[in-house]
Amino acid sequence: MDIKVGGIMDKQFYKEELGRIIAENNKLKQQILDLTLENAELKDMVLDNGGDYTETDGYEVGSPSDYEEDKQLNLFDERPMIYESPDGGKTIYGRRAGDSVREKFNRECD
Repeated sequence: MDIKVGGIMDKQFYKEELGRIIAENNKLKQQILDLTLENAELKDMVLDNGGDYTETDGYEVGSPSDYEEDKQLNLFDERPMIYESPDGGKTIYGRRAGDSVREKFNRECD
């Protein structure tokens, strides 16, 4: 590909470049079609052999269970805390929003 730098590009140059780009575009479209057909054949082979085919974004490796959230790794509970005191502030209980189990807190700031 010869690109004229700093010179005047004439009509013939544009025609040649446009022809080259159209030819390259057609070639790429054909490659996409060929790969799409090959991919469909591979999907059929997986299904014919008893496999399970699930559409992905292509970055996954391993089984879907490898990507499930591990609750044990969730160190921080994002739910807000609710604090309650049945005796006007002497005893303070706290619980996460949505939980019914509460925990007694010591009041050390007096």
